[in-house]
Amino acid sequence: MKLPIRMIGIAISVVWIFLIIFAVSAMYSMQDMQFNLGTPEITTTPDNEFLLSFPLYVMNPGLYNIANLNFTTEVFGRNGSEVAWGSTLVPIIPHSQAVNTTHVMSLNVTGLLQGNMDLLLNDSTLNVNENASMSAAEVVPVKASSSFDLPWGAPLDNLTFGMPETSVYNSSHMRVVVPVSFENHAFFNLTGTLNARISSISSVVPNFVSSCQVNLNVAKNSPCKMNLEFKIPIQTTQSIHLEILFKTQFFKYGPVVIDFGN
Repeated sequence: MKLPIRMIGIAISVVWIFLIIFAVSAMYSMQDMQFNLGTPEITTTPDNEFLLSFPLYVMNPGLYNIANLNFTTEVFGRNGSEVAWGSTLVPIIPHSQAVNTTHVMSLNVTGLLQGNMDLLLNDSTLNVNENASMSAAEVVPVKASSSFDLPWGAPLDNLTFGMPETSVYNSSHMRVVVPVSFENHAFFNLTGTLNARISSISSVVPNFVSSCQVNLNVAKNSPCKMNLEFKIPIQTTQSIHLEILFKTQFFKYGPVVIDFGN
């Protein structure tokens, strides 16, 4: 009985050695595996979400097939909330071959800006986590992950309100012009309206005096300068209360309140 037991022990040892060699060989063959995410194509859904479609290239130069490659990307705002997510599954990548596919992510800009209002006014960064899981030689599980910061451009970067400029309009009214400027550093065009109203602060409760509306159509990565023009009665006090509200397809911002005068 001793001889068969010894032979079984030797057989088990040989199997383990084979499995170890196989696993090491499978892992070694993946060391030159190549991932490449291309420049995304951006489209908009009816509910104002962005779809970012990245060309994904995967090259398997190893000796074994790779199965069930799951590539996942998560994007987080500054407050830690998830604002974008995407996952791509590639069932099989044969050895010595490449696969071209598309990695699609959905980005809720409205949710991002509502939860991170500072991103409206200041360029910043978003945190990106990438995770990949697969089976080397179709049986050996492998996982990898990485994280990096993604630049974010503010749609209302360097928002500035100039001092009002006054001039005579007619015998009863004067013209008040308030300069407004900002730069759209976002990756999307900014369309919507800017609504403004002036009130007199001669009393404890501001009294409505005048209002105006300006259409916004600012291309991405472009500056914007505009003048808000009001006609107000000459007898209005020099101290005025200005409220400005931005309304776009992705966010509302305001009212921004500014008091001018003595």
